[in-house]
Amino acid sequence: MARVTGTGTHNYREVYDTLVNSPNPVLVVCHISPDGDAIGAALAMAHFLKRAGKSFVLVNDDPIQSRYDFMPGVGLFQRTASMRQKFATIVALDCADSKRMGKTTSLFAEGHCLVNIDHHETNDRFGHVNLVQAEASATCLVLYRLFHATDVAIDRDMAICLYTGILFDTGGFRYNNTTPEIHHAAADLLSRGFEPFMIADRVLESLTREQVELVRLGLATLKIHPSGRIAYVAVSKDLLAASGASDDDTEVLLPYTRSLSGIEVGLLFREKPDGSVKVSLRSRDRVDVASIALGFGGGGHVRAAGCSMPGPLAQAIDSMVAKVADAVMSAFA
Repeated sequence: MARVTGTGTHNYREVYDTLVNSPNPVLVVCHISPDGDAIGAALAMAHFLKRAGKSFVLVNDDPIQSRYDFMPGVGLFQRTASMRQKFATIVALDCADSKRMGKTTSLFAEGHCLVNIDHHETNDRFGHVNLVQAEASATCLVLYRLFHATDVAIDRDMAICLYTGILFDTGGFRYNNTTPEIHHAAADLLSRGFEPFMIADRVLESLTREQVELVRLGLATLKIHPSGRIAYVAVSKDLLAASGASDDDTEVLLPYTRSLSGIEVGLLFREKPDGSVKVSLRSRDRVDVASIALGFGGGGHVRAAGCSMPGPLAQAIDSMVAKVADAVMSAFA
């Protein structure tokens, strides 16, 4: 199928028609190690398809964190490894590139049609139909726009899912992607009748004992670059095992790096079981971390990005910090 390469506003109907008029069951996927925006978008799409009378399957490589158990329909998620069916129609949500879909691509039938709905600046329009809006604060906002543009009524379950994604990707309306539009959208979603504090408590505030132990151990690794503008923490395999936390829990450490006074870029290094290193990057105001991550085969947003690097951990830290230091020096020249 030919690709529709538009960035969004003119192809809402193309996306809607592709999904609703498909004679096939729809495979709904979001990125591996899914976060609040990915889960919210996938579940909102699932509720939409259900109301449209469409058969669908919701799949991810990884388990859904227990903090999202409150979300309507979260039990619909199936693990990729348990699936044998092939799908001719797929919708990918919050995936910056095709690699972020993980092993779910093994479920794609030959000659399939892939709808790509996302908000990452580095998205390479990998779908046959693309709804990519890089200025949107969250993929859940892209869906909110889609539903309004195509006269889809948003019910309470959909509203909870969309609000969760918006809340997560704006950091509780604290990040610099918080806009008047996002507040208007949030207010509209809240009119469906749910308690926002309950979602904020689950998604942004609640910590397990294992996560608290991870913070205690992880902050002992905190380093500040001589420039005074870069801070980073490193989670080795041994440290993660000692904390009792899971790999997905490590993101709890990232805010501590960027929140330090005077820090422009915060980094989190995570040693994976295979020895590779996952890097999460966050910037405060001036540095484009997406371009840095892209140079290492990753991607994301100007202020929030990530990539994977070969180990060992110490070498990955040295290589990344050197690149970030160059970017910081240029930004503050």
